[in-house]
Amino acid sequence: MYLRRSTTVKYVIAAFIGAVVYCEWFIYIIQQQYWTELECNEHDTTCKKILFIADPQIQGDEAVPPPLSYLINWDSDRYLRSTFKVVVDYLKPDVLVYLGDLMDEGSIATMPQFHGYAKRLASIFEWDFPAVQVWIPGDNDIGGENEPVRHNKIEEFEKVFKQPSIIVYSNISFYKVNAITYTFPQKADEVPGLENNFKIAVSHYPVTEKYMFAYQVMKAINPDIFFCAHDHESKYVKQKKNLSQRKTTWLNGLRPVLNISFDEESLYEVYVPTCSYRMGTSSIGYGAAVLENNQQNMRYTVFWSPTRFPYLILYLSMLVILLLYCLVFCVARLCHRKSTSIAKSADMSPLLQRI
Repeated sequence: MYLRRSTTVKYVIAAFIGAVVYCEWFIYIIQQQYWTELECNEHDTTCKKILFIADPQIQGDEAVPPPLSYLINWDSDRYLRSTFKVVVDYLKPDVLVYLGDLMDEGSIATMPQFHGYAKRLASIFEWDFPAVQVWIPGDNDIGGENEPVRHNKIEEFEKVFKQPSIIVYSNISFYKVNAITYTFPQKADEVPGLENNFKIAVSHYPVTEKYMFAYQVMKAINPDIFFCAHDHESKYVKQKKNLSQRKTTWLNGLRPVLNISFDEESLYEVYVPTCSYRMGTSSIGYGAAVLENNQQNMRYTVFWSPTRFPYLILYLSMLVILLLYCLVFCVARLCHRKSTSIAKSADMSPLLQRI
């Protein structure tokens, strides 16, 4: 009964509810105020919007034993779903490019687990407007980093995310380059009549830093720009098309913007940061690009997501405070009742014995 009347408990509960409302809803509205607007010019019918999703790495079944894994998976999935929904509602992209490392344990998962992870991805990255999807694998999906490439996972990935190696949308062609297995689309894979399309090479691993492989890709495809992930960082590399004179520039800050006017000499590779809060970085977000002026110009930015761990620590701290308060109060009440009981038993002794 006392806990129901306790002002302290009421304040803690009210503060907890306020924190939940802020951290689970209001924070995403606030975050949009710091994003750069990427709107198409209403007179530019060639303008296209592209959203890049990198390294979501949804939590697997093996990292943390149940029942704690259920809570961790639920929270990380919910965070990805919330941030993704806010971004797609804000940008309304024409194309969604998933740059690999979709699963944290895809390369070591059983086939039933692999399919279960794919279903979770489908439930997380949902949208309600027409858009083209491009899916490519990462090393956590098929192996390749500190472990052998799993060829059975490559085959399964291609079955689950069944797509050609070149995705065409309007006059833009997305070439799936795999710098893990050192493979890329060949001339036979190209759609006839679309040789003059704007070419975007998408890969999980960076390509241009692997000189010999990059040279082969340039010779076979000659893409206009590269997009990659893996490093969990926001930056870009500008170099000559002969892969010389590399210069790396970080794309940080509240409103990072990269403006590119394509020419015959320069080549860009853009690194998209991770969208998961579990990757050990506070720089979390989604890459977004607008191709305009008949694909002669591109504007690229990052829609940063709010960090998650500080709010989880806040929840835990408030819960610990409430539990400690209740524990201390209960112990105090028990001690008080015990002392009162002893006093009463002493007072009930015969009168002559107390004189």
